[in-house]
Amino acid sequence: MPRLLLALLFAFAGVLHAQTAVPPPTPEEQAFARLAPDIRQMLGHLTAAQAMQTVRHAEQHLIALGMPNASGEQFRNVLQALVQPSSYSVGSASAGATSFPPLSPLVAPPPPLPR
Repeated sequence: MPRLLLALLFAFAGVLHAQTAVPPPTPEEQAFARLAPDIRQMLGHLTAAQAMQTVRHAEQHLIALGMPNASGEQFRNVLQALVQPSSYSVGSASAGATSFPPLSPLVAPPPPLPR
């Protein structure tokens, strides 16, 4: 009987230990922890994986803009524009209906003039 109780105690302790074990941090969580505090705060509402994807997206934007070695301030501005697009506005420059030929092949050409 004491052996059975001892075996049950060890089994229960093993199950309890398995439930309280904390998994090691993922690579995304480690990379997120290495970011600057202000950037972590800016991305705090995202998961670590989403935050790192947003950081990579901002880096790609800077490369596309011709600034592969952008300053920290430029990086923060692009990242801010990605995270909160409503705070960053870009003016529209459409020629609209006055352009000839129409800008889109989906736009019907104007009807012929009556003679």
